[in-house]
Amino acid sequence: DKDGDGQITTKELGTVMRSLGQNPSESELQDMINEVDADNNGSIDFPEFLTMMA
Repeated sequence: DKDGDGQITTKELGTVMRSLGQNPSESELQDMINEVDADNNGSIDFPEFLTMMA
């Protein structure tokens, strides 16, 4: 959550994944977020992030 707003966007998720040596497409990033985005706001908050990491 680079800007401190409590949400992780596809851009922020992509930055983290690329720093770990991955190269996901924008579509793949959106699919990852959509899988855990319980409130359907297009980004993930901390509880949704925990679900994604589990």
